Amino acid sequence: MSPLIIGTNGYVAAINPATGEVRWQTSLDTGEFLSSTTHEDVSVLVRENIVYAGVAGHLYGLHADTGEILWHNSLSGLGHNDISLAMEGVSVQFVQKVQRQSS
Repeated sequence: MSPLIIGTNGYVAAINPATGEVRWQTSLDTGEFLSSTTHEDVSVLVRENIVYAGVAGHLYGLHADTGEILWHNSLSGLGHNDISLAMEGVSVQFVQKVQRQSS
């Protein structure tokens, strides 16, 4: 069974969907723009055994079986915001998070 790949708080992880067990997890280090306290959103897309992960203006390619970082692109000059990913009709995008309070 293929793992469920998640991205959260600057990490990417592979989860066994039958048991919830973490198979691997990888921290995406973007230097000063990401820390465990910034709660950065991570967008992920999986294709041909590569997990593409975007966070804080950085793009990563990880091995889907091990979580090993294969490459990193700092996307120099493009800023440090959330990353939207798209590939052959599949896309991952963030929408604005809104918290509402009742009066």
